[in-house]
Amino acid sequence: MPDKGKLKSWGLTLAKRGCHRKATVAVARKMAVVMHAMWRDGAVYVGDAAAREADVAARAAVKNRKLLGAHA
Repeated sequence: MPDKGKLKSWGLTLAKRGCHRKATVAVARKMAVVMHAMWRDGAVYVGDAAAREADVAARAAVKNRKLLGAHA
């Protein structure tokens, strides 16, 4: 996902230029697009540096099974 600071500053810039509601919807849509792409690709967001390696490995295994066409 994009850096939280970049996304926030982008949204604030939009809000200053125009309507606050439109900026809110634009930020929400941008986040939804990024999250959908991560879900579709099986990407893992590691916001916490203490994220367990097992979680990353498990998601990678699921992604590999999907790519190979296995349904297990």
